[in-house]
Amino acid sequence: MKKFLLIPTLILCITQLVCGQNPFITNYTIADGLPTNKVFCVLQDKNDFMWFGTSAGVVRFDGTSYTRYTTKDGMSYNRIARMKEDMEGRIWCMNIDGSVNYIYKNEVFNEKNAPFLSEIKTDFYYHDLFQDKDSTIYLFNGTGEVAVIKGNSFIDYLPSSLNGAVIFNITRNTNNNLLFWDSNRIVEKSSVDELLENHPLDFNVTRVTLSPDGVTYVCDMDGNIHLFQGSRLISKNFVHVDAQVVNDMLIKGEFLWVSTFDNGLYCFKNDSLVFHHAMKKIQNLVLDAQNNLWTASTTYGIFKINDGILKYQTIEAEQFDEKGVRAIAPSNDDFLWLTNGESLFIFKDGKLFDNKLDIGEYILDQIIQLSDNSLLISGINTQLYIYKNLRINPKNNTIEYDNLNKSNIHVRKPVVDSSESKVNFYLNDNLFFRELKGNYPQFRVKYTDWGRIRNIFLNYNNDLIVNGNTNHIVAGGQISTDSTYSVFDGKWIASNITIDSTTEVLQIEEADNSELVLIHNDSIYSLIDNMEDHISLKIKDMIYYDKTVFLYNQQTVYFISNPTDVIKGETAVLNRLNITFNNINDLYCQNEILYVASDDGLTLIPVSECVNAVSIPTKPYFSKVTLDEKEMAVAKGEIVYKNKDRLNIEFSSLNFSSSPSNFAYMLEGVNNDWITGTEKQVVYLNLKPGHYTFKLKSRKNMEPYSEVIELPVTVIPTFFQRVSTRIGALLLLLFLGFLMVRNYYRRQLREREKDNQLVTLENRALQSMMNPHFIFNSLGSIQKFLLQNKSEEAGAYLSRFARLIRQTMNSIKSNSVLLDDEVERLRNYIELEQFRMENHFEFSVILDDQLQQDDYNIPSMIVQPFVENAIWHGISQLQGKGKITIRFNYVNEKSIRIIIEDNGIGFEKSKAFSKTKSHLNMASNLTQKRIQLIGEKYQVKTQLSYEELYPGETNPGAKITLLVPIVE
Repeated sequence: MKKFLLIPTLILCITQLVCGQNPFITNYTIADGLPTNKVFCVLQDKNDFMWFGTSAGVVRFDGTSYTRYTTKDGMSYNRIARMKEDMEGRIWCMNIDGSVNYIYKNEVFNEKNAPFLSEIKTDFYYHDLFQDKDSTIYLFNGTGEVAVIKGNSFIDYLPSSLNGAVIFNITRNTNNNLLFWDSNRIVEKSSVDELLENHPLDFNVTRVTLSPDGVTYVCDMDGNIHLFQGSRLISKNFVHVDAQVVNDMLIKGEFLWVSTFDNGLYCFKNDSLVFHHAMKKIQNLVLDAQNNLWTASTTYGIFKINDGILKYQTIEAEQFDEKGVRAIAPSNDDFLWLTNGESLFIFKDGKLFDNKLDIGEYILDQIIQLSDNSLLISGINTQLYIYKNLRINPKNNTIEYDNLNKSNIHVRKPVVDSSESKVNFYLNDNLFFRELKGNYPQFRVKYTDWGRIRNIFLNYNNDLIVNGNTNHIVAGGQISTDSTYSVFDGKWIASNITIDSTTEVLQIEEADNSELVLIHNDSIYSLIDNMEDHISLKIKDMIYYDKTVFLYNQQTVYFISNPTDVIKGETAVLNRLNITFNNINDLYCQNEILYVASDDGLTLIPVSECVNAVSIPTKPYFSKVTLDEKEMAVAKGEIVYKNKDRLNIEFSSLNFSSSPSNFAYMLEGVNNDWITGTEKQVVYLNLKPGHYTFKLKSRKNMEPYSEVIELPVTVIPTFFQRVSTRIGALLLLLFLGFLMVRNYYRRQLREREKDNQLVTLENRALQSMMNPHFIFNSLGSIQKFLLQNKSEEAGAYLSRFARLIRQTMNSIKSNSVLLDDEVERLRNYIELEQFRMENHFEFSVILDDQLQQDDYNIPSMIVQPFVENAIWHGISQLQGKGKITIRFNYVNEKSIRIIIEDNGIGFEKSKAFSKTKSHLNMASNLTQKRIQLIGEKYQVKTQLSYEELYPGETNPGAKITLLVPIVE
């Protein structure tokens, strides 16, 4: 008796007039991301991606995201009639305008980058292709034309006269001959251009499909499907389809699926119809790697049919007045009570009774059957309905009862005590109970210290727990608090289930957390913490059956097997059904069947199918890799780069179930542990040169992870990051350091040599200024004045001479002298010579305004030698009165120009009176060297030039120009 509901689930014939709600059918439309609802074909490739040919281009789908290829991406046309994958992994796209494209490794090939495609374009589109064992491809269309392709080359074109008026398919028979399936014959050929035989048919063909076991299924214009072995008919009128246009046939084991344009989807098991659904305008059929059936509609997008549609029974919402099922409860006579919110239904032996009991409310959501056949029904803020002795009349299967009692207030969450003597319910902060006897008297509990009541339930001791601001136990007429439940004060105990007399499970809800806890002998264990990490929507309620906790939210059912194992320290594992429902309202288990009440209706699933279901793992893949916003080719299988800062890896998974994917990834060389989450991309910044491996795996919920996929990443060092470059740079730095040190010491040596030279030259300059001839002449002049009794003149001369000697001695102490001091010394020297020569010449020393405003230092003992030469060699031989002018001009912050002019006899005449080769003998040799060395020392340009002051005159005079540095 326990297995009685499994029988109708094995071979189930369900005929629907419209495409109603069904939890096993998922419809993808533009609302889900499709570019259009007009879809002509579906395909799954060898990598398990789904492909859709639409009126808006080709779409690739991984279960969550869509990738679109249009004319902007290289497609020749945006309306694709059929797609098929060849042995090489090329996705052939047969477009409605007669053009053909193929997509390979995410690149679109057209007539420009694959010129042979231009040779196969026709006026009538190709509707399929056949690939032979030698990889030769035969593209054929509805006018009998065939294009033959090998590799990337066009081989031949076969007109319809050689093949047939219409080609529906091309196959090979057991003799390895080609069979061209025409509208009313089979054309057998040994090769494409060698006819062997025509096999006439006594019906008109509309569709031909070859099964995996070599049997050919042929549909005629009347909807009859015949079976052929090669060209031999082995079963005529195998099955019949009640449709005018059959679009495709798919054979999987003992099941035959047939899609029709005008009458939906059929499924036959052997030769018996077991399923029919009136989907609209559906096209070809594809069975994916996760056992989902896919089909396209030219009006309604894509349909995915879960494999459970043949295994599980569903009574859809239309049989519940289009309102679905809101609550389930067992009866005392081995059937189920159901409600759609306003009526009461009976479900027995896999069938829904036609008769129902109208109650009038539309928000009923709870049914309780008592042992005396009384039935309690309530809803959200409705009255409590108590039907006395509710039963089924076996004669006409109508629902009867003795009387009906209603509460005088709206109730929430009625809870019947274990003795069935009273029913408890609450409203705001008031707790009520109603006796279940007599006239059902009602009472209010005079206690409100628990605050606003959130929930009431019976615990594992059958005590009533009041969940308010503080939690209380109501037992034996006493109200008290309890340390076990006080832990949850201020929290919402949303639901509970009793496992046995010592154990229960509570669902605890807070503003930012949701968890399941297990209480065993007053000890609390965490069953599932942070349920938001595993379940996207809040849990609505839960039940317990055969060592399994079943939980549900709006969309699906979760389950935890052997929850009491947490008492032994084991971790609870949360699993879920691979079915998405439209608003689940209630669950119930009976006779090894899980009943799911939802807005879709009532769904029956064997418990063993839930608990022992074999999970199909997701399939992770790398979708996109970018380096500094530049996309890289993931198809190459590795990423190699250098001199980039930002590596962005995007990934996803092939998952066509209703369960979302979770990911775990790590970059070996950077991460030591797996990083988990739902994110689909990761960014790495400034990876050091080296070899890395990015590892990725995925799973659904808490199922086992998929196999790990890897993406090698190699960061090539730049020229400056290479070890050899760094060693070379270090050696170069050491060498440059050596050169710098050597040059420094050499420069120091040269500086010392220059200083020595300057000292030598300064000493020689001093010698030139204080030469014996000058001293002898000066002493002679003093003697002369004394002999002539000119004691005053001798004293004055001697005083100036002594001051000049003192000034000259002071200038020896430093390599520079204040310009004012140098001018004063020059004046003193010239006045001595002027006095000695009895005023034979006059002189002037001129400083420009800039030099008079500040103090400047110039090299010492620079000017006097030139002035001395002007007096002794230029003025002394002059018949008339001589004149000497000395000018000091400011050039810039680093230089001063000194000009010495005299109106003497000039350079040439002075040679006759000079004992040396030039009247500049001392100045030109010593001073020029000093100026050069001083300029090098202070890194200032210097200059010494000679010229006649009055060229062409009898006494041309002389002009000497010095450019000397200002010494800091």
